[in-house]
Amino acid sequence: MAIKLNELNGILVRCWIARTNVLFKSKPALGKTETVEAFIARMQKKVEGFRGWKFYVPSMSPMDIQASCPDKERGVLALYNNELLPNHYTDPEAKGVLFFDEVLNGDPATTKLLQKYMNREDMGSLKLPEGVIVIGASNSLEHKSGVQQQGRAFMSRMEQHDVYSDPTDNIEFASKHGWHPNVQLYFKDNPAQIDNYDEVFQTSAAAAKAIPNSAPSGERSVLSEEGKNGIWANMRSWERLSRKEFAADEVDSPVTLSEAVGNLGTGVGSAYHAHKAARKSLASFAQIMENPKAIALPQAMDEQYALAMIVALRCHPGQMPQVRSFGERLPLELQAVILRNLSIRKNFDLASAGSYVEWISNAQLTKLLNGR
Repeated sequence: MAIKLNELNGILVRCWIARTNVLFKSKPALGKTETVEAFIARMQKKVEGFRGWKFYVPSMSPMDIQASCPDKERGVLALYNNELLPNHYTDPEAKGVLFFDEVLNGDPATTKLLQKYMNREDMGSLKLPEGVIVIGASNSLEHKSGVQQQGRAFMSRMEQHDVYSDPTDNIEFASKHGWHPNVQLYFKDNPAQIDNYDEVFQTSAAAAKAIPNSAPSGERSVLSEEGKNGIWANMRSWERLSRKEFAADEVDSPVTLSEAVGNLGTGVGSAYHAHKAARKSLASFAQIMENPKAIALPQAMDEQYALAMIVALRCHPGQMPQVRSFGERLPLELQAVILRNLSIRKNFDLASAGSYVEWISNAQLTKLLNGR
């Protein structure tokens, strides 16, 4: 049974308390590494002395764990441990998480040694401390992206979960982390195109809902070729594109179609570029802030929605008076859109903005915000 990526935190907390190693798998570029790093950061605030250790398993060899070397003076083989690994013999009170990223893409000789270590077996001078658990993250075998079949003995040392995210989670993540408004607007208008891994690589998930050969052969060929080059729409590639959009704003030089396609693939990249072009006739954020009470409003509701989103995603707390002046010219539903998006922006202290309290004194608006 698969679980949502943003529901994993509770499982990880319980795993650490129970001293249970855990592995979670998904398709690539879902945000697994960021999820573990965020979990470690939260635990460090709650548990004194909590630590995080991170290793990238595909680049490891057995000698990155434990190695032997002749001791000529004593005529024996001496054991040497990687001092970056938590070790019961040097720090028995250690507590935290040892994160093995892409653990199922490790060399079998390496994972066999990791198996003993993860099982808290005595390896002579190395042993996993009781207060440390192993969290492994990996792509799943189904997605055929940097994964090797590992032995049952190794796999059985970990509780296992398949994880996924949905468009709602991705939209919320982009909002909280302040991604560029162009990207966020596209997410909200085209949620099904945020991640098209299943379609590009024709996984079983895509096959289950697809009409055989429904896409033109030329389109299928392009998707296949781009997939071989590691190009598809995913949160990793969208984050890159968001940073490029901010860079484009800084130098007043727009992101090109080629750049969009180079991050997202031909289909989604072209659609994203066309989506931006369709909004060029709308007022810019700077124009709205300069004259919020008199700037011309488009008649079409979708264009008004786009302006509402631009304002909500780009303003800072000091601009709340202008935001309110502009927002109150829009239908109540769009005013609610502005306020909801402001409320979930990371580090945006909406309550401290004076205009906010006056704005939500409108009883009808408050009902909309409360979902009544």
